[in-house]
Amino acid sequence: MTSLGNDLAWEFLQQRMQRYERVLEISHQITATLDHNALLKQIVQAASELTESEAASILLLDSASGELRFEMASNMSPAELERIVVPIDNSIAGWVVTNGQPRIIHDTRLEKGFFQNVQDQTQVMTRNLLAVPMRSHRGQVIGALEALNKRHQRRYDDDDVRTLMLLALQAAIAIENARLFQQSDFMAEMVHELRTPLVALKTSAALLLRPDLPAERHDDIVHMFQAETDRLIHLTSDFLDL
Repeated sequence: MTSLGNDLAWEFLQQRMQRYERVLEISHQITATLDHNALLKQIVQAASELTESEAASILLLDSASGELRFEMASNMSPAELERIVVPIDNSIAGWVVTNGQPRIIHDTRLEKGFFQNVQDQTQVMTRNLLAVPMRSHRGQVIGALEALNKRHQRRYDDDDVRTLMLLALQAAIAIENARLFQQSDFMAEMVHELRTPLVALKTSAALLLRPDLPAERHDDIVHMFQAETDRLIHLTSDFLDL
């Protein structure tokens, strides 16, 4: 190999190592973030940066409906995100989630599986894209991470795939951790809400058992007992619904 070839190979290796170091740095940042919305923003920003893309988006699978929904996108407003549903069939993200494999589309105009409705609703043109699956720590695919429109009119390559796959792996784990944190926070709040009527019921029961309780107070306490019981029933019903 010529000296020029050696220099180019060394430069390419250095660029790759710098990119992987950046992936690790970003991974530490996102795994330390437990705020769900802030986490999603960090992920799409990192995906755009690492793949040198104009935009990036996260689509998560709704286990109840079996549909894919945009959770965050750097090129769409929250209102646009809410009204767009991406089908599992006939979409790139759907194929990636179903097959659990990354996919590069060099020209969306030539791709039959490109879901045109997103472009029609947002008026954002997508020239090319890279989509990779997001897997939980149990190996289950929970969604897809997409990078859109490679800058400088370049094409996505295998190095972009490897980089985005590394980010997607860390991102999926971080999203699961944030969800668990939110659930635990909700559970703590729910226990606090349940404790209030339970304390009132215990106090009411103790008062009713007192032999020196005035007769005029008896009915008031019984009514309070009934009200707190109804409140407890409503809270537990809401909890079961959630």
